[in-house]
Amino acid sequence: MRPGDSGRRSYGTFARSDRAYGPTEMAELLGIVTRLHVSESGERPLTRAETEALRMQADGLRLKEISAELDISMSAVKARLANAKRKLGAATTSQATSLARCRGVI
Repeated sequence: MRPGDSGRRSYGTFARSDRAYGPTEMAELLGIVTRLHVSESGERPLTRAETEALRMQADGLRLKEISAELDISMSAVKARLANAKRKLGAATTSQATSLARCRGVI
């Protein structure tokens, strides 16, 4: 298990109507699921700037406050949060914050 994998699970459902899977087939299926799990967790790490913006938002700061604190434009803050969201595979910034906390990023 690698750092950040704590609590992560990958599942696969496989079925055959003609017979049970043999040991070789089970090993191949396990290899497929393992590769998918590892490639999913092989995301690019967040940059320091993305982590900082995400942490500040998690602390309850608004975009305008983050912008002023970091002395950058609100567009730059939005871009950092959007990149963090994409890298974490989150649909919303709140979800990105939650995922980052669970993975120990922030």
